[in-house]
Amino acid sequence: MDAKQNLYKIQMECFEVQNPEDFDVAFEIDGQKLYADKSRLTKLSPTFKSMLSDRWTSKDETLKIETFGYENFKEFLTFIYSGECSLNDKNISNMFDIAEYYGVKVFKKDCDKYLSNIEYNSENVFEFCELSDKYSLTEMKESLNIYISKNFGSFIKSECFKKLSKSVMKNIVASNQNALRWEEFFEAAEFQALKKKELDENLNLQETIKEELSDFLPFFKFDQISIDFLIKFVVKESSFLFSPAELSEILWVARCNVCVKITDGNGKIMKGVLNCNETGKISDVIASQKGEPLIADYYWQTRQPEPNVPSKLIKKDGIEWYLFYDSFGDLCVRRQSKVDDGDYLLAELFTEGEFILNEKCRIEVNRFA
Repeated sequence: MDAKQNLYKIQMECFEVQNPEDFDVAFEIDGQKLYADKSRLTKLSPTFKSMLSDRWTSKDETLKIETFGYENFKEFLTFIYSGECSLNDKNISNMFDIAEYYGVKVFKKDCDKYLSNIEYNSENVFEFCELSDKYSLTEMKESLNIYISKNFGSFIKSECFKKLSKSVMKNIVASNQNALRWEEFFEAAEFQALKKKELDENLNLQETIKEELSDFLPFFKFDQISIDFLIKFVVKESSFLFSPAELSEILWVARCNVCVKITDGNGKIMKGVLNCNETGKISDVIASQKGEPLIADYYWQTRQPEPNVPSKLIKKDGIEWYLFYDSFGDLCVRRQSKVDDGDYLLAELFTEGEFILNEKCRIEVNRFA
């Protein structure tokens, strides 16, 4: 047994005995008492330091805890003495409340770590999204984003998503903006606006929808939405969100774009917009590969000369996939980490769901018109 284990056993033996004569702080929770050491509590918790510094006058005086239950508070004190306690899916929310209230950072971090390893599903993920946002939990946010990005389509269509607070929705959108669907977000904003109008019938519905969407508009890539969809839905259903000049610019940019779409064997899609000077020529090269299998899971043999002008694109953080010409002039699709400095970038690509890159993938090109 090492020194840490010995220290743990010694501290827990002292705490578990709970002899009032051995402690100088007494808590009363749900009619039961717990004893602790003032010096230990005040060193770890600014809340305890404030609570115990001025008002503590007698060793026999008890401090009532009414906000938290006995078992949860006991687990909290156990952590303070031993560095560990029993966390589970049922008590974790309350334990976070305790950690936040008493300002014990190491305990909060331990709770965060516990939640980062939890198994998320369609029933609990929304609750944990709110919890993560409420307490700014970094480890949990990372694991949540992984789950959400893999299930974004079903996630955003859920009625529970439409009921999330705006701050939570904004964080989710910022982390998954490449998978956004305009119509789904518009419906969520409309849902929130209708709820508000039920409480105040004098509200202007369109202005309320605009207010709900205002924080999210910058995340939408209108230049990657088809012109048909923009006209049928954005112009018809939600043109009030934009000034005439803004709407004109959105439509004009979309009209001039050429979209690359790669579909895997499961029907999942990876797509992007060609961003290069020889768009017409390159789109013809891509079109010539329609129906052709992907070779070695990452390229189509096209043997094209490198364009005469430098690429408009450079690798940047946040872009996972690129379409490019390699040194042989072959058309390639690879993760950013596999793109060499000498490769000629053609498009930034964004996946929908769990995209699998293999010989079953097929590529095509479409002009938004």
